[in-house]
Amino acid sequence: MRTYLFPLFAILFFLAPVVKATTVSNIDQQSGWHSCSACANGGGIAPHSLTQFISSPSLDGKSAKFHLGGSTPLSDALWFKRVGYNSTSTHFSYDLNYYYKNPSAPSGMEFSTSQHVGYKWYRWDWQCSFFYGVWRTWDNRNSKWVNTSAPCRRPTAYRWTHTVFEGHRANGKIYFDAVTVNGHRYYVGKSFYPKSLSYSGNWITIHFQLNGNRTQTDFDVWGDKFKVSYW
Repeated sequence: MRTYLFPLFAILFFLAPVVKATTVSNIDQQSGWHSCSACANGGGIAPHSLTQFISSPSLDGKSAKFHLGGSTPLSDALWFKRVGYNSTSTHFSYDLNYYYKNPSAPSGMEFSTSQHVGYKWYRWDWQCSFFYGVWRTWDNRNSKWVNTSAPCRRPTAYRWTHTVFEGHRANGKIYFDAVTVNGHRYYVGKSFYPKSLSYSGNWITIHFQLNGNRTQTDFDVWGDKFKVSYW
């Protein structure tokens, strides 16, 4: 008779509970989006709009068109939506697609997943800066952008760009793990402390921001298949 001895790590693996992610899909089709321009901290207040259920261009027949206009240079607009209530999840993935006809118009784009845990505000803000040519991460406690080595280039016109952002929190800090653009994965490894607030919360929010250029050229961006997972 043979006796088979399993390593301890294998036993622990089979005994460990499986953590199932909560996934919110097709957020671009949902109601409850809010927007603002002054809160985007750009050069001025820019007219902007969101039009949902666009059939073309689209990946699933129902995209959302984000418009930024105006005449004040470097003005921005931010769209945001609360997607859930949860203060225990520690890992986050923000998955979306966007489409440009005029990718030379913006100075950059921003994407964020944020979580309120009690009086702490954890923010995974990513900025694609066409000026610096890299992805930047947000230091929420010190209110400043920090460059990474991950490249961020202007999208190709008339093609969909698929981007996935990954992050987690641990030991009281925010960790920016990786960004994947059209299958090219870049590990980031930046970490910052959250900001303390005067009020308590337990919600998860996403945002999508468009940044105008020095001539404030009007442009549209179509977004589709916005999805957030957390566990």
